[in-house]
Amino acid sequence: MVRKRLLSADRRALILEAAIRVFAEHGFDGAKTHRIAAEAQVSEALIFRHFPSKETLYRSVLRKLIRDQNEAFKAVGELSPDAAGLITMMRNYFGNCLRGSLTPNPNAIRILYASLAGDGTYARLTYRRSLRLSLPSLIDALAGARAAGDLVGAPIDPINIVAMLEHLGSNVTVARMREPHLVQYAGTEDQLLEQMILFCGRGIGLREEVIQAHLGADAALSLRAVGTK
Repeated sequence: MVRKRLLSADRRALILEAAIRVFAEHGFDGAKTHRIAAEAQVSEALIFRHFPSKETLYRSVLRKLIRDQNEAFKAVGELSPDAAGLITMMRNYFGNCLRGSLTPNPNAIRILYASLAGDGTYARLTYRRSLRLSLPSLIDALAGARAAGDLVGAPIDPINIVAMLEHLGSNVTVARMREPHLVQYAGTEDQLLEQMILFCGRGIGLREEVIQAHLGADAALSLRAVGTK
């Protein structure tokens, strides 16, 4: 009995993963259940045994993507309340975007973009959760960096910083989903990661010497080390 429940749960998870890929590729209207069944290598009848309708399956996909969003924030990690925390945040987030296969899930971003082009319900929920999860520690890091003299110039609203970092990371992820990449960035991936940090660090007002000092001292900057401890 236990074995059957485990197998059933495994099949449900398999269908959800396949549905994410198909919804990302074809959108809600184009994601026919027979396509999802073929992607999951199960029968269409089995899909409806686990999910009474395509709408139910889509809602389950969105709930899974929300859970995955939590994992993406865990991958970024806790911020120290200073300039080092800001740079570490950008390194971890952009590093994950460049890797693309882990967090954030590139197919989740495609579904997010489809929501933006549609009724926006899922996108609105995602952005609100992103703010709720990231804003408190970001505010502390910005305040600490400014108090230390590492952050200068006119302040940028932390809400806008969260949104702008997300926009850059998401677009880089989407642009690199296909081979060859849709956008041909110059340099190696390590160089691109460093330049994204420079671009955003300068943009929010981190002093040049502060950015360079942290990048130069950070042996974990390489993409091979992003996400490892």
